[in-house]
Amino acid sequence: MGGVGSGNWYRWDKKTTTDQVKRIDIRFMKKQGLLKPNTTGSLNWSVRGEPSGSIRYTCYTDYLQLSFRHRNRGDDWQSVEQYIPFDRTVCHFGGERLWFLCPNCSKRVGLLYGVGKLFLCRHCYQLPYSSQNSGYMDNLVEQKDKLGERIFEYFEYGEGWGKKKGMHWKTFERLYARYEQLDYAINYQITKRGDLV
Repeated sequence: MGGVGSGNWYRWDKKTTTDQVKRIDIRFMKKQGLLKPNTTGSLNWSVRGEPSGSIRYTCYTDYLQLSFRHRNRGDDWQSVEQYIPFDRTVCHFGGERLWFLCPNCSKRVGLLYGVGKLFLCRHCYQLPYSSQNSGYMDNLVEQKDKLGERIFEYFEYGEGWGKKKGMHWKTFERLYARYEQLDYAINYQITKRGDLV
């Protein structure tokens, strides 16, 4: 009871999303050539151009070793050595894809997040994606804007005009009807919430 993965032990602030915490992306590391056996280096993070953290890593054939320092608020810094096993899947056209196995739940993942002392998957930290934290109104506005950019030649500040060149009129009319539905739903939500200015 009360250990890793039980109950709300690892629950992070509900407003915090995967985009707001340090993460390690195996695809990025592979693309940069950082996952060759016996490779050593460091991973660095920054916030608005300012350094916000770094860790040392060593890559082996079957796992990634992380070396870093961590502290909880008010506590002293402590050295942490974390070992993250790899998993491999065969690709359809040959070769293989490399994955992390979450050190806590052993789930095959491409990203690990540094919320607490260890880098774990988003499921263990119960981190939502940014889109999951959006409200109903935010989702409506986002859908309308995406559709507007798709169908209008000119689209700025939530307003569009002129059918996109090359789009069939039948397609435009069908998508424009959906655009109007979204616009109506947004206006209805504003009226319902009493947000009219």
